[in-house]
This record gives sequence, structure tokens and C-alpha cells, in this order.
Amino acid sequence: MHEESTAMSPQEAEIRDRIQAWFGTITLGSASIFAVLIFSDRMDMEFVNFPAVWYSSRQLHLVLCGAMFLAAAVLLKSPPAVVKQYSRPLFQSCRLLTREQCHLCDDALAVLMTFQYALPPIEIVDIDDDPQLIRQFGESVPVVEINGRVRFRGAVQPALLRRMIDAAELRQERYEESPVVQKIGTVEDRSPQA
Repeated sequence: MHEESTAMSPQEAEIRDRIQAWFGTITLGSASIFAVLIFSDRMDMEFVNFPAVWYSSRQLHLVLCGAMFLAAAVLLKSPPAVVKQYSRPLFQSCRLLTREQCHLCDDALAVLMTFQYALPPIEIVDIDDDPQLIRQFGESVPVVEINGRVRFRGAVQPALLRRMIDAAELRQERYEESPVVQKIGTVEDRSPQA
């Protein structure tokens, strides 16, 4: 028996989400027009000649309009955020150098925590305990080192960190798509059996 995979590729998921958004937008627009027509009918504004079925189904108008708005809300709901799982870590290390009573250090940690899914465990180092680090970084804290290189001094810019993560993701994807990695990944274990 041949089993088909039910998982969608990212491109298929994006196309599905766009189609769903279009249907949601059309439903929302239709519900809005319907609401205006209901209002104009209830206020005896007769700028449109309604068919006879309109008047015979008046009690259902508000229910139908509400259902249309609810359907539009469901269709326009944002898709769940996809947290990527990496076959190997994007970065090897992440250190945050701090000092006591450093408000920027707290802000830097908060920014790093928002990107925790792409970072290794954050090592927090208090430089007040190390005279060499005090000489090296002094008042420059917070300092963020990623893979042993200083990436941020002072405030951590979320946009720059996002760009750095995006670049690492791109390198990761290229690595995983390379023919050498694919060939190694398909080789069966040929160890001698006892």
C-alpha cells in the first residue's frame, strides 16, 4: 500500500492561507453590504427595490448577517505561527554580559527571550565578578556574544537580531538542500550484522 503524506509544503500552506484570506475578505464585504441593506430596510430608506423574498424572510436577516460576520472572522483568523525545528542549531553559543542594576541588560534579555526558539540556551554572565571583563567591557553592557563574537553592545536591536537569525536560517536551508547532505542522509546503515 502506498501512503500519501498529509503534511503540506510551506508553499501549499501559503497558497491555502491566501485563498482562505480572499474568501474571508469577500465574506466580510458581503456581510457589510448585507448589514447596510438591512439597516436601510429597517429605516424605511427605499433606495433599492427589494424582491418579495426579502420581506418574507426579514426575521432571518440579522441571524444570517451575524453568521456571515462570524464566518468572515474565522476565515480571516491568522494561521498559527509555525515554530521551526532545526536539525542542527543555528548558533553554537549565546552569552549576555551584564552588570547589577542595569536596566538595559533586562531589556536585552527580554529581546533575546523573544528569539529563544532560534538561539541556544542564553548564558548570563555578571561582569562585576570578573576584573578582566570589567576592563574589557566596562560601561558597554549589555553585551551579547553569539558564537563567540560580540554582536551587540548597549541595546539589542530586535530588527538586527531578526536579520541575523534569517541569514542563519537561509544558510541552514542551503546546507540541508545541498546534494552532499541529501546523499549522506539517504545512505542506509550497512554495518556488519553479528
